[in-house]
Amino acid sequence: MNISVKGTEEYGNQSYADLFRRILVDLGLANRVEEARIVILPEKPLFLISVRTRKARTTVKLDDIASVEEKGDNTYLNITNESYAPVLLANLWKRFGRERIEQLSRLEVLCHGIKPDLLKAIELDPGQELKKELLDALWRLMPEGFKVHHTLSSETVMTIAATEHVMTDEMILMAKQMQGDMETSTITEEESMPEDEESEEEDG
Repeated sequence: MNISVKGTEEYGNQSYADLFRRILVDLGLANRVEEARIVILPEKPLFLISVRTRKARTTVKLDDIASVEEKGDNTYLNITNESYAPVLLANLWKRFGRERIEQLSRLEVLCHGIKPDLLKAIELDPGQELKKELLDALWRLMPEGFKVHHTLSSETVMTIAATEHVMTDEMILMAKQMQGDMETSTITEEESMPEDEESEEEDG
């Protein structure tokens, strides 16, 4: 994973690279990110970051990655594809609440009061989950006070421009240029393989 930082205050560049690397490790994303580019311009002020991830797997149904067994009023799941375990657990917790989803072991889950048919119909989208996790990482890296954001996102690249008060046309243009450069940058066939593990919008 390559992290490059450019800025007018060179003494802070390496610290941002180190911080982002630690954030990715803490969130379990280090092996999903291929490259990150950061631009810091305090005089504007502007913080730009663009991240390219490995291509996520396609959508799958729950019973494609876990065996499902009814046990009375409950349902027992044995996860057969370990790489989907984090995504599956996050999905179950969100749908049914943690109080109904009991993790017996790393790959065993007991779903209280939930019928097998309801579980088998669940579809998992690792790509969407990866984007949510990546956004979490990017928010943690943002300088304090940079509350105005402009976000660009494609299948494997996400770029965010952040500033303190007003997002100018120049800043948005810089973000679009960064997004395009990251999308067209050369990567090897090995890097572009789907990960084994596991739109543009404005707010402010």
